[in-house]
Amino acid sequence: MVTVVKPKNRKKNITVADGVYPATLSKVSQFSNAYGERIGFEFTLNDGNKVIRSTNTVLSEKSKLAEVITGLMGKRLTNTQIEQGIDLDTLIGTECMLLVVNGASKNGIVYSNVERIYQAQ
Repeated sequence: MVTVVKPKNRKKNITVADGVYPATLSKVSQFSNAYGERIGFEFTLNDGNKVIRSTNTVLSEKSKLAEVITGLMGKRLTNTQIEQGIDLDTLIGTECMLLVVNGASKNGIVYSNVERIYQAQ
């Protein structure tokens, strides 16, 4: 018997150039992947391109989730907000600024990574 192995099909990812972009939070979703339960934030850039940032589902003062929410709201979360949680759907439509930096995954596929989220100016 012959065993044939092939490389994984590489789909072309749409990337945007490194830089700072005005954007709007267009969608929030929850999903699971190899990293566990995740929250996905989809941002629509003013030119129509979309980029995604995901975080784990843990909301704490120093979590990546809190970092995203703080960037969108433009202020630190209160202890009450951290303890009681935040309805992320209320943030949909929020205008913001995104720092996008391209990077390659372990298998060489290039992605546009949302590195930082700032309140719109």
